[in-house]
Amino acid sequence: MLMLIDFLPMLFLLAVILLLGAWLLGGRITYDVLLSNTPPYDQDVRNPEMGWVVWITGWLVVPAFIGALAGEAVGYVMERRMTGITVRQAAEAIKEELGIAASQQPPGPGGTPGAGQ
Repeated sequence: MLMLIDFLPMLFLLAVILLLGAWLLGGRITYDVLLSNTPPYDQDVRNPEMGWVVWITGWLVVPAFIGALAGEAVGYVMERRMTGITVRQAAEAIKEELGIAASQQPPGPGGTPGAGQ
């Protein structure tokens, strides 16, 4: 949630640029230029200046957004690792949260189903 709040100004600017691009260039051309499928100086681009703005935006913002998401994911994993929570402890916490008794064990060899209940 915090990342979304931090990205709001950038998302607003991206939305403004894309809406202007769609208005001046057309939606499909803006999309193609944003993803670098069409160069900004192509003959289909009616306004080359706006084409360059959209192209540079796509070249800078898309990788930055992907990198930020990857950084958040790695940070989340590292935070969990640093707190020292093991997989077993995490599984027990999930079981408690779901209301499953910690003593309940799946039936093993020679055991009867439902013996731990």
